[in-house]
Amino acid sequence: MADATQDFFHGLARRGHDRRLTSIDEGSVRFDISRDGRTDHWLVAIDRGDITVSEQATGGDAVVEADGAVFDRIASGEAYFLTTVLRGEAAVAGNPRIFATVRKLFPPPPASRGTPRRGGGHG
Repeated sequence: MADATQDFFHGLARRGHDRRLTSIDEGSVRFDISRDGRTDHWLVAIDRGDITVSEQATGGDAVVEADGAVFDRIASGEAYFLTTVLRGEAAVAGNPRIFATVRKLFPPPPASRGTPRRGGGHG
């Protein structure tokens, strides 16, 4: 079975630039993903839309902590990032401005794909 979390972060690294993130002059989010008794760390750094990804256990202007199964659902679009946070399935700490922008990196849940939404959708 493919690891949706790993695929997500490798895809971000290949993307290199995302115009939706140009409002972040410089910032980073560390994702601490727990699975099978260990925690994997991914640091996503953003500089005016340019994205770099590394496996780094320190740093980050903001931190997301989630169980691997939960993050797999987020990364694959089966769950919405903000909803998992509000339900307590994922925890966030740090700069809220970065979270407001970084949530745009995640795919929308299947029910919302291709469906116009009031208020501009999720991203």
